[in-house]
Amino acid sequence: MGDFDCGAIDCGDCGDIDCGDCCDECFDCCDEPCVCCVCFSDAISGKALLCILCGLVIFAVLAALVTLLVIALVPRRVRLSVEDAALARLALGDKNATATALAYDISIAVAVHNGNWFMPAEHTAPLYADLLFDGARLARVGLATAGAVVRPRRREVYHATAAADSASVALGSTAVAEFARESTAGVFQLELRVLGEVRYWPHHKKYRLDAICRLELALSTATSPAMFRKVKCDVQKDHGGR
Repeated sequence: MGDFDCGAIDCGDCGDIDCGDCCDECFDCCDEPCVCCVCFSDAISGKALLCILCGLVIFAVLAALVTLLVIALVPRRVRLSVEDAALARLALGDKNATATALAYDISIAVAVHNGNWFMPAEHTAPLYADLLFDGARLARVGLATAGAVVRPRRREVYHATAAADSASVALGSTAVAEFARESTAGVFQLELRVLGEVRYWPHHKKYRLDAICRLELALSTATSPAMFRKVKCDVQKDHGGR
């Protein structure tokens, strides 16, 4: 056994067995489990405890290294948000048999957030956004060109404007009625669909980017600007890589 002093241990109900023998045959002779635990813990030498502590430290270091490797090598998808949006004009024009004429003037600021610690996110295709009302596209604007890069742990904000005096939009009768109702209320429910493709260096796999940003915009003027609260976009989970 170890070089501990068995005489200092309370052997409990071991009867007439000498304390040293009790420790040698702890799990056989002790009636009380707590006494056996005392014998066992006291029997562990200082060198054994040091080995256990070293093993725990090595395990913790290996776990940290694995975590860092996962962070470094497994890409996290970019996030998108609309940082600002202003609707200066949105009016219903004449309706013909196939489409409705709309006049609009909108400006947006879309941010792409790269949460990766080490990997830059490169746009491998142009990044653009469709402005939608009730599923119908009012306008398409470009946000970033292919080759633009978002650095690790950074964000890039892309600004765009869209305006038209009489744009033909395929609105059904239900959508026209909803447009009239929102025009009366002075607040419009719009969607911004952001589409693109990104790659995370040094990986060569490309990921399709498809996000929906739901906007609630009131008409804004230079003398009476409407307040806007940042909107987080819903990035579609089913986009794949190639």
